[in-house]
Parts: sequence; C-alpha cells; structure tokens
Amino acid sequence: MQNQSSGHQSLIKSNLICMLSMMFFSSGFVAVEYLLNAGWHPVYLNFLRHIIVVSFVIPVWIYFDGIKALLGANWLWGIFVGGIGFGVGSILLLYGQVFSDPVTVTIISGAFPAVSGLLEVILDKRKLNKEFVIGVSIAVIGGMVVIAGADNMVRVSWGALFALLAVILFSWASRANVVDFPNLTTLGQTSICMVGSCFAMSIMSFIMFFTGQFQNQSIFDMSKIELGQLMIYGILGMAVSQFFWLSGIKKIGLGLASIHINTVSFYVMIIMLSLGGVWNGLHFLGALIVGAGIIISQTSRKSFIN
Repeated sequence: MQNQSSGHQSLIKSNLICMLSMMFFSSGFVAVEYLLNAGWHPVYLNFLRHIIVVSFVIPVWIYFDGIKALLGANWLWGIFVGGIGFGVGSILLLYGQVFSDPVTVTIISGAFPAVSGLLEVILDKRKLNKEFVIGVSIAVIGGMVVIAGADNMVRVSWGALFALLAVILFSWASRANVVDFPNLTTLGQTSICMVGSCFAMSIMSFIMFFTGQFQNQSIFDMSKIELGQLMIYGILGMAVSQFFWLSGIKKIGLGLASIHINTVSFYVMIIMLSLGGVWNGLHFLGALIVGAGIIISQTSRKSFIN
C-alpha cells in the first residue's frame, strides 16, 4: 500500500515537472511573436537565443557536475543530435510560426505524442494498438480544423507542415538526448545538445550574414523590452523548459511526457488573451480535438508506452 502511494506521488511530481516545462516553453512562443512583429529576422533571433542559452547552461553545468563531465562527454554525437534535432527543428518551428501564428504552431505540435509513440514502435520495437491509430486520426482532424480557422489557408498550411517536421525532429532528438547519453546528468544532457543546436544555428547564421540576409539587424539596436523578450525566449522558453522536459522524460518516458505538449496551445492562448489577443473559436476547438485524439492514443492497457 505504501509503495502504491509512493508511486502515485512520484507520478504526480513527474507530471508537475512536465507542466512546468510546457509553461516555460509556452512563454517563448509569445515572446518571439513580439520580436517577429517588430521586424526581427527569425534566424537571427534563434541565433541570439542559442548564444544566450549556451552562455547560461555551460557554466552552470561545470559548476554542478565539474569540468571532467564536460570534457568526457560524447561531443561528436551530441553536436549531431543537438544540431539536427533541436537546431534545424527550432528553425522549422519558428518559420512555422512566421507563416501562421503561435497558437496554430502549438496546436500542430500536439502531434508530438503520436510521433513519439511511433518512434518508440520503430526504434524500441513496441507494438501498435487500435487506440493509437484512432487517436492519431482524431489528432489529424484537429489539425485540419486549426488550419480551417485561418484567414490564409495556403500560407498557414505551410506553417503547419514546417511545425510537423519540427515535431518529428524534436521527438527523435528528445529520445536520443536521454537514451544516448546515459552517463550524463539531466543538466549535462541539456547542455550538450544545446551546444549542438547552437553549432547548427551558428553555421546557418554566418551563411545568411555573408549573403546579406541580416541587414540592419543587431542586438545592440534592441530596446529594453525587446531584450527582455529575447531573454524570455532563450532562458525560459529554451534552457529552463528543456531541463524540466528531459527530467520528465527520465521519470515517466517520452510517450507519457509528450502528452503535456497538448497543453502548450492553451497556455499560449491564455497568455496572449491576457495581453489583449483575439479569441479564435476554431483554434480552441482544434486544440480540444487534438488533445482528445492524443489522450485516446494512450488509453490502451496494452499500450506500447509503459
């Protein structure tokens, strides 16, 4: 009885950790929307975000785990996983927001549990079940409802496609982040892949800089409000949320943790409404449908997510 109670408390704690991760993640979407509307280039913003994050997490990692942990890490694989999964993924997600809006992107991101589950089927040899198939189908319908609520369906459809591709990369990288670096702490796993992501962003940014894509774009020209939004976008929306996210995956697994992705659209809507945003009924309906679909996909007792 005591073990059962302890397990229940552990599950509640794990879910609270995942909730915190999504709340911080949501704040980043709202912050970057402000910066995008102010005319800042999405790639430049992501580059600055990564520089801020790496400057923050590396000293913290060394302080808590020591320099030996940093030097002994598998940096080659960490740069690859972080660069492809989180670096390219973050750019796709940001361009998805450029073509649509933060609510649409976060609702499409609700496919994360389905994609994560499918990866577990492919990579971990888990078995599909009918609940999973039904849930994914419902989630797809929800995504179509979100797109139908847009003023420009073609443009938003491109945004939704970019967001979906980002979800696939994030799912793969999240799993690899935990599975492929078992000797690192959660802080170390967060740091090594953030460096990899920063590496990819730096290459892309330098290319765009030398081709004249960043004209009249400098962090020194940002106002205090814009700098504050950038810090929220980087520290809270990426570094802190990633730390809590990996902590949640370690405790309850990628499949169950990823269910919390579905709450992001609600957090974003609440934040934007509190800042004077406009209510969109189809966005809300689409979020409910996506959430219902993903929950159904996890309900089977014979689920591959254990």
